[in-house]
Amino acid sequence: MMLTLDTLVQVTCTETDRVAPAKIVRIQGDRVDVVLDQRGGDIIISMVKQKAGLYVGSRSGLEFTMRT
Repeated sequence: MMLTLDTLVQVTCTETDRVAPAKIVRIQGDRVDVVLDQRGGDIIISMVKQKAGLYVGSRSGLEFTMRT
């Protein structure tokens, strides 16, 4: 999957196994920033490429993954 701005992706919280839609807002090298819309407040998570097709990031003490 080719990553482009404004693409909707699925982000998974590894602690809770909850999946949420997110939108790609920034792509810079091996880093991708995504925005989660959480009922009135946007949360930005910086995801770093770990290996082909797997990005990992953290926010508020939780780990998130994104597969492409």
